[in-house]
Amino acid sequence: MEITGRLTADAVTRMVSGDRKVTGFRLVVNDSYMSGGEKKEVATFVECSYWLGTGIAPYLKKGGVVQVCGRIGVNAWISNDGEAKGSITMHVSDIKMFSASAPAAAAPAGNSRPLMIADKADENGDLPF
Repeated sequence: MEITGRLTADAVTRMVSGDRKVTGFRLVVNDSYMSGGEKKEVATFVECSYWLGTGIAPYLKKGGVVQVCGRIGVNAWISNDGEAKGSITMHVSDIKMFSASAPAAAAPAGNSRPLMIADKADENGDLPF
């Protein structure tokens, strides 16, 4: 399954059994529809786990838009209050970043604005592609 959404927080890498690491993050998928002439907004949250490497974690920052591919699942449980709860999970096998920021250590000092395609134009205004 493919899901495109916005990161709700920075990704977190944690140790699990032995020396294995997993990168965890949460996506929100916003949708809207009309019902009886009234616009309804729906937000669906997906808990994601990426087991194929931790190097991507510094690039998965809150607010970034990503597309993930993988196996979807559902967790269901009863809370301490006796209320039924559930969450959508995804075992991610591929991540495509549509908006990402470089980690602080990799960003050039003194340059806080994002690099724009126009920055790469030559003196005639021609782009390099």
